[in-house]
Amino acid sequence: MDRITRILDNRVRTKETNKHKMKIQTIGIIAAAALLVGGISMVDAKDQNTASLAARIGENDVSWIMGTWVGEADGNSITLSYKWAVKDHVISSHFKGVNPQGDASESVSLIAVNPTTGEIEQTGYDDKGKKSTGKWGPKDGMPSVTLTSTSDTGEKGSMAVGFRRIDENNIELQIFQVDDSGVVGDFSIVDLEMKRKKARK
Repeated sequence: MDRITRILDNRVRTKETNKHKMKIQTIGIIAAAALLVGGISMVDAKDQNTASLAARIGENDVSWIMGTWVGEADGNSITLSYKWAVKDHVISSHFKGVNPQGDASESVSLIAVNPTTGEIEQTGYDDKGKKSTGKWGPKDGMPSVTLTSTSDTGEKGSMAVGFRRIDENNIELQIFQVDDSGVVGDFSIVDLEMKRKKARK
């Protein structure tokens, strides 16, 4: 009788142990699934932030901005170019002409995607030692960049530049004022038509 009791007792304990193991396994599976889903979500977010600049340009259909553009303002020639400095990831911008104050100016900038924020940022320097930083984004259906420049004396100034596509070989630069709080004006203060410079054969 005692033997039968011990056997039955062992079977009960075995069933309880198995149930406990199954419970632990179930919790483990649920936890693993949660981690997997969370991991996928984080990968998606990371992929969105680190999408190449070329991919972002393609998504927004603004590849037409690449190349060299020439124009004239108050008798002064202006040249603005965009070309790849690092394929698909970094664009080099070169401006030569006059600034909004009418002074001769030349600057070089780099444009790339910030891998942390996913924003398209621009950083550059001009021939007066000014540093400019800014971000690209849409304005009234145009690609535009809002820039803040800082001189060697700490003086700051901001402006926004929009690029309106007229056709394959013609664009219009629209310059907007930016107030102290960073808000871009509704109407441009300067409009300048530019033509695509044909590449030398």
